[in-house]
Amino acid sequence: MSALKNKRILLGVTGSIAAYKACEIIRLLRKSGAEVQAVMTKSATEFVGPTTFSALTGKEVLTDMFIDPPPPGEIHLHIAENVDIIVVAPATANILAKTAQGIADDLLSTVLLVSDVPLLFAPAMHHNMWQNRATQTNMDTLKKHGRILIQPDYGSLANLATGEGRMAEPAVVVSKIREILGIPQDFHGKRVLVTAGPTREPIDTVRFISNRSSGKMGFALAQAAIDRGAEVTLITGPVYLKSPEMCSVVTVETAEDMNRAVRKISTQQDFIIMAAAVGDFALPSPQKSKIKLPNHTLTLKLQSTPDILKGLRSISDAFIVGFALETEDGEKNALKKMKEKRLDAIVLNYANQPGTGFETDTNEGTLFLRGEKKGIHLPLESKMKMAHRILTEVKKVAAKEPMKS
Repeated sequence: MSALKNKRILLGVTGSIAAYKACEIIRLLRKSGAEVQAVMTKSATEFVGPTTFSALTGKEVLTDMFIDPPPPGEIHLHIAENVDIIVVAPATANILAKTAQGIADDLLSTVLLVSDVPLLFAPAMHHNMWQNRATQTNMDTLKKHGRILIQPDYGSLANLATGEGRMAEPAVVVSKIREILGIPQDFHGKRVLVTAGPTREPIDTVRFISNRSSGKMGFALAQAAIDRGAEVTLITGPVYLKSPEMCSVVTVETAEDMNRAVRKISTQQDFIIMAAAVGDFALPSPQKSKIKLPNHTLTLKLQSTPDILKGLRSISDAFIVGFALETEDGEKNALKKMKEKRLDAIVLNYANQPGTGFETDTNEGTLFLRGEKKGIHLPLESKMKMAHRILTEVKKVAAKEPMKS
């Protein structure tokens, strides 16, 4: 579950060619579980029609102070009191000036004036307008009053000129929304690889060897890293989960498939979290047709699959986190695995305890970190909460020099 789930966000759209970027902001927020209400100025509707924003939000787009028939109460108060944050993207020089000077002459500017929730502006305009002294004075006033502004990008503008004034990209705006709503962005700019789910090793064309992993822990870790600003790649075996938004997803089948996928990008990562339940054994030569069983017995000769974790340290300087799913002697086995495979951290949990391990929505375990004498208990809670706890603890020690090959 994304940290933005059920958050109520009001998106103000003003008259700029960058209004099309607001569509992508809505899509990313909705995919993360947020509820979005769009308020458009009259000039904004000249760039992108209200029908588009209505389709994307699933709500009627608000454009006018005076609706026929009028709703009960005062519409601007009702809107302002029922959201967690207001985002204006794109924000023109006009709306920045009106907000800074306390002018309320349409629905959006009135809502901004009456609101006491966090206000975030993503400016978009020609570079001359952006650099104008009046605009900069208004920006200073807004900052002084606690308003939050995302610096526009330098680049190509609508008239093909080049300068500072391009609206920040939608993913940057969404990341800032997360930060304002209390979700730390301590992984911003970091590349994180997460593996999840089971692997399948074919016996014949219809049968395979696998395990009960649902992929929920790995998917939670991927979503938590996304929520905290990371650039995430998720490599997953066969699962029935919806993939997180704003990350690259690579689907694999066998342990060898996962090994190749991990090795291909592991040298480019800052963190590698190996949460997948990779199968330990496979058939050397699976049958290419369905095996008939006239005697109701079948003997399989199996061989070991690649040890993905063991080979990672020799090719990557990333901070590597492994998982150890045990049924007995957990701490002893986890620490042994951590040492032999030269990991920076390992998460121990048990397959034979209620509410933990495979197929559950909750988990409990112990996190062992490089250089720490004692493990950190991870209490029984949702896998998403555990994922954030793991990332928090990992980040504390990640600044230390990583293990080298």
